[in-house]
Amino acid sequence: MKLKDNFFLVKSFSKTETGLEYTIELNPEHFVYQAHFPENPITPGVCIIQIIKELTIETLNRNLFLKKIHNVKFLYVINPLENKEVVCSISLISEDDSTHKVSAVVNHGDQLFAKLSLLFINQKYH
Repeated sequence: MKLKDNFFLVKSFSKTETGLEYTIELNPEHFVYQAHFPENPITPGVCIIQIIKELTIETLNRNLFLKKIHNVKFLYVINPLENKEVVCSISLISEDDSTHKVSAVVNHGDQLFAKLSLLFINQKYH
């Protein structure tokens, strides 16, 4: 399921010395938050991973498959009522034309929510 433009919106994008920085706005009215959890919404970890995947796809302008999760640390819950906007900082290393290592940090100011190290490969359709 695609989350961009429904679960989250990209508010701004910029290139930094270490990679890319996206400010996104979460949609606290999205049906995922109705189940996770009513009256105390928490952004599921799988949604955080999917957000990073979709932002990486947008950056590289190619379809990607998540091949491996090297390391993921969820350090603090993201409640979209308290932190509607978060920043996703992405560092991208392309080993070749089809393999892409991604390190990402999700934060808001000094509050660090997640750190991720992921490996994507180009999606092949048969």
